[in-house]
Amino acid sequence: MITDAVIRGDKVVLVPYREEHVEKYHQWMSDPGLLDLTASEPLTLAEEYEMQKKWRDDPDKLTFIILAVEKEGALSICPMVGDVNLFLKGHPSDEDFEAEVEIMIAESDYRRRGIALEALRLLLSYATGSPSTFMCPPLSQSVPPPPKPLPIPPQSLVVRVSQDNRPSISLFEKLQFSVVRLVRVFDEVEMRFVGGGLSTVTP
Repeated sequence: MITDAVIRGDKVVLVPYREEHVEKYHQWMSDPGLLDLTASEPLTLAEEYEMQKKWRDDPDKLTFIILAVEKEGALSICPMVGDVNLFLKGHPSDEDFEAEVEIMIAESDYRRRGIALEALRLLLSYATGSPSTFMCPPLSQSVPPPPKPLPIPPQSLVVRVSQDNRPSISLFEKLQFSVVRLVRVFDEVEMRFVGGGLSTVTP
């Protein structure tokens, strides 16, 4: 999706994934460990530039780069530490519509510092138009409205992670997602936003 939104929090700033971010992103995705964690295939740098353009123009994908706020100053001095994404499947008017959430903190020094939680709160607040649902302060009035077909209902949000990835499961539980399904063939769990409801796991 094409957006100029810059979304600021206390620990992070979300900025649109742009051409100037590609080289660093490519470095991340050349790491075998990150490729494995994200179930991704390695790309050449040229392919990564093409993918950035494709994601920018695709109306079903919303991608932000996560910058860490270390001190007051220009965005140019804030280090890139990861990305956070929303992938729409279908149209919000469809009965089976869903929006899959993904996040990656690529820089290991910035993990377990609350960065992923705040980045998700900001993204989901922006995408749903409901900051209070995710215990997030109202977004700045300088943030432009999200592109269509956003905003979407929180109940359409879904996450799929490895069933052994306890840190990610705990992260999304803090945002009122619950495990609703075990996908044994992929060793994954499916989590959905339930607004504080109890999980009902389907094998």
